[in-house]
Amino acid sequence: MSVTLPKDFNLNRKAYSVGIVVAALALGSCGKKNDDNKNGDCGGCGSNGQLALKPTVDLQGGNGLLVIDNSAAAAKLALAQHNQTALTLGLSGAPILNIEEQGTSLFFAEGSSSSGSGSSGNGPSGDGSLQKVDSKGEVKNALSVPTKEKTQNGPPPQKLPKVLTIAISPAKDVYLHFEHPWQYKDSANGENAFEPGSGYQCQIFKVKGGTLESLVAAAPTAENLECIDNLHFINSWTTSTRNSVFQFDKDSNVYYPGSLPNSGKMVVYKRSRDGSSVTEVINSNICVQDFLVTKNGGVFYTGTSSCGGSGGGSGGFFRYVSSGGDGLKEIARDWWNFIFEPIAGVETDKAVFFGPDPTSSATAGWDSACLFKFDPAGTTNATSYDKVITCGGNIWDWMNMSRAEDKTTYGNGFMDGNSASAAWKTEFQNRCESEGQVFAGGGSQISAIKQDSTGNLYVVGKVRRKNLGAMSCRIEVRGPHCAIDGSPAIFSSGTTKYDSTSCSTAKGTWIDKGTCTNGTSSTSSACFTATQTWNRDNVSYFEAKGTICASTDAKLSSQFYDNSVVPYSVTTAGANLAAFAVNNMNCKVVNGSSSSGDQWTSEYQGFAKVNLTTKTLSLLSLSSEKAINLWMIKDIPYFSSYNTSTSKYYLKKYNTTTSALETLSENFETYNLSDATEEGKLFYDGLDFSNNSYSFGTVTSASPYTKAQKTGLTGTVKTIVVFPK
Repeated sequence: MSVTLPKDFNLNRKAYSVGIVVAALALGSCGKKNDDNKNGDCGGCGSNGQLALKPTVDLQGGNGLLVIDNSAAAAKLALAQHNQTALTLGLSGAPILNIEEQGTSLFFAEGSSSSGSGSSGNGPSGDGSLQKVDSKGEVKNALSVPTKEKTQNGPPPQKLPKVLTIAISPAKDVYLHFEHPWQYKDSANGENAFEPGSGYQCQIFKVKGGTLESLVAAAPTAENLECIDNLHFINSWTTSTRNSVFQFDKDSNVYYPGSLPNSGKMVVYKRSRDGSSVTEVINSNICVQDFLVTKNGGVFYTGTSSCGGSGGGSGGFFRYVSSGGDGLKEIARDWWNFIFEPIAGVETDKAVFFGPDPTSSATAGWDSACLFKFDPAGTTNATSYDKVITCGGNIWDWMNMSRAEDKTTYGNGFMDGNSASAAWKTEFQNRCESEGQVFAGGGSQISAIKQDSTGNLYVVGKVRRKNLGAMSCRIEVRGPHCAIDGSPAIFSSGTTKYDSTSCSTAKGTWIDKGTCTNGTSSTSSACFTATQTWNRDNVSYFEAKGTICASTDAKLSSQFYDNSVVPYSVTTAGANLAAFAVNNMNCKVVNGSSSSGDQWTSEYQGFAKVNLTTKTLSLLSLSSEKAINLWMIKDIPYFSSYNTSTSKYYLKKYNTTTSALETLSENFETYNLSDATEEGKLFYDGLDFSNNSYSFGTVTSASPYTKAQKTGLTGTVKTIVVFPK
């Protein structure tokens, strides 16, 4: 679950930095001993140096962990997120809240305090930033540090910084990441423990005392945080769909971003589970923006060659490092916002990503963006890349059935200068006259990708929905027939619907064009009476409409102007029967929209499912909805949205059994959603518009959907992790 209160709204996964204050400033320096005061005047400092904080993590009885931001700034960040959401999606009906006027009271339950422990710097300590949740959903403090009193003339005691992210490895080891480094062990005589790189400061820790089962079963007997790296600090962290700075492979080796003290460049490191080795996976010459570790230890990452830019179209890339660390592949480049996820349920390293066409030599642009699969084992473009869907820039390939998969299934069609099979005609009509097929790319940005364990893919972002089309075709007629509204009146069996009399009654025009060999008879009947030969003309209708266009009757596939099939010249009325041939099929939009740059599609900010068979998207959200966030919980997709018709926020579930949308919450802007410690429930948090307050609690995962708010929580929820069973 991603951080919920970013400084910049994360619709397009824009990076933001968690401000890190240099340890010497944030914690205050005890300094060296005063030679005139042999005992020194440093509060909390021993005669041989500076004493460390000794925090204790207590997970006994817990079923999950919460990271809480209980600083006064948290409320403003939450309000800012709401406002940025409204502005980004163009929600003119969504209220823009005044951050200064609302203050922090909006986000804290009555009787609770917004100034509780959890801030760093000059505020309260971060003890309250980590909370545990038991099986009944009760929230209790999980982090404490012994109180140190300020000595006379000494500096104030050190304060523990806030916990920012947490993680549990496959082997069930528990890891914590703090806002900035802090002194975790006593310093030696005369050494400044607050000097960056001194070895006494650490920011990322492992909880000692065994694996999760042991930690939950018994209370800790002493301080129990083990520093996993005291040489590298996390100076920034990119908000993304990653729920933590920590990631793991199947052997529980831990991967994390870090940089040397006073260095702005982030490097990705791999630490063995036992701590015996730490290796560099992505070196400091790369400015990493986001990375993803696979079960096999491969690493997908995005970045740029320089940290000075934004990673936009002037050098941003998407790469893969093999599990051995000795192989590097560039997947795609020149894109500012790659979105990528692993392909679930596979042991090999594969990923789905949204970005420019990696096989194109043209400069990356909006029109080339699409959803692709990447397989590092591939040796050619054909084996390395595959388009998951038909891209928005290639809608005509889908419409004209010119894609390779279409030709394999239906054969060649009219657009290839061939006659069309019955299956080709039927499918072309289906595609033309249908609406609702959804495409991505071609100027429409996908912002989130999720996959369930069976391989079903879901996305949230700007997608392009096909508009209704009307089919027409070019029909050539040889022989007498009735024309109504510019089209020949023909049964799909290839016979005429009217004779000359009934044609007139139907307000049609009877057509029997040709010439007689006597040069004087102007009608076929007169020509036959004169015992002459009637040479029939071919009459063409270029935009004819009707079922005849997609008829599968065998007679309609014949080229009737071949005299061996349908004679050009006839001598009797009995031989002068109309014959027809469909030479082409066309489709025109009924009500086009130019909102997405073409008449064939209309753009939506939606929630959609990938149809891997047809390589299209199915828009699951309403056309009046603007989808915002996407979660996958126990193979069920959930999404939040804003409905422009009702001017309300919603939390919805896609029922994969009934293929229907179900509403869990109305008039509520959801920030986080995760599995809960209570069976059959989900944790949620967000902004409740019914009473204008921040709310954290549970909602049942099945209908009827019932919410239960947790009271007494001081702060806003940033991350929720439920313990694996």
